[in-house]
Amino acid sequence: MRHLLIFFSLITLFSCRETKKEASTSENTSEHIRYAKGFNIEYHENYKIVKVLQPWKGENKSINYVLYDNEKPENIEGIFIKTPIKSIVCLSLTHLAFIEKLNEVNSIKGIAGCNYVSSEVIKEKISTNVIQEVGQHEVFNYEILVNIAPDIVMAYGIDQSSTAKLNKFASLGLTTVLNAEYMELHPLGMAEWIKFVAAFYNKEQLADSIFKHIEAEYLNVKKTVADLKEQPTVFTGMPWNGAWHVPGGASFQAQFLKDAGANYIWSDNDEERSIVKSKEIIIDEALNADFWLNVNAFNSIEEIVAQDAVLANFAAVKNQQVYNNNLKVNAAMGNDYWESGVVNPHIILKDLIAIFHPTKIDHQLYYYKRLEKKSSSN
Repeated sequence: MRHLLIFFSLITLFSCRETKKEASTSENTSEHIRYAKGFNIEYHENYKIVKVLQPWKGENKSINYVLYDNEKPENIEGIFIKTPIKSIVCLSLTHLAFIEKLNEVNSIKGIAGCNYVSSEVIKEKISTNVIQEVGQHEVFNYEILVNIAPDIVMAYGIDQSSTAKLNKFASLGLTTVLNAEYMELHPLGMAEWIKFVAAFYNKEQLADSIFKHIEAEYLNVKKTVADLKEQPTVFTGMPWNGAWHVPGGASFQAQFLKDAGANYIWSDNDEERSIVKSKEIIIDEALNADFWLNVNAFNSIEEIVAQDAVLANFAAVKNQQVYNNNLKVNAAMGNDYWESGVVNPHIILKDLIAIFHPTKIDHQLYYYKRLEKKSSSN
């Protein structure tokens, strides 16, 4: 799941817009994008074009969303949306984090997977039915969606099969906006998509300010371990049916580990998504690694070893250096790491540095927790 903006100097952009440029003149923000690779925004006098460059892996046809405040522009190809939007349905929990940061929770009218939500503010609105459940696991309640009649449905695409979902929404008169933040390869690139979301609310200046803070925090904490010569070795994941999926060396997860001053065992791999290895190969390559992270939903070393006794042979298990990103999980197993984490890469980075280099930072773990042997306390 790789999830996951564009960023521009908004003061300059809006001053340009206010000088009433010629209708044919545009301001493209691509040159201001620092990390995100998946979208850009082009500003014209009376409208803006938000372009998703690659809706999903393998789909190279971009999508244009033409956003306008008053008069609908003519002779332009794209999906037209009047802004600012007042209502939205979200099909991914990461969308909620962007919207909450922008102080637009009141616009959320429906969510796919309400029971997985972590945000207390949003859960309160779910409990009072202000926000409705629209379906889960790609099975939607179309009657509720039509009754809500949101200005947009913010969705995501996985592969070509996603077109069936988009076509169904279109046949019901629903305007779908694809958010591809999960495809970004840098944690800050994923967070930068807050500007993509902000464009639909005409809140680009706020988004720019929020992102600058996130970026500054991330880069500042990254500096604390930038010059370390000793880097602990790390591996991640758990076996499933004999296979072990680990992040590729060019993935956003690998970037996190690099920026946290760790030596990810498969950092030399250039795969952007996940790598599939056999359990035997993982054991051979990671047996002596210092740390083991992101072990599915497990909460103790006993649980891990109970699944497969051979996992007890890892040095990280013997030394109790196993950490999981499930400190904030609700009763339905909704994990806030995959919700608010998209707008908090600086906090995730602090967690990782506190794990790998505890003397370098004064920080209490927020998303991660250490898995201990319960028997060791007896």
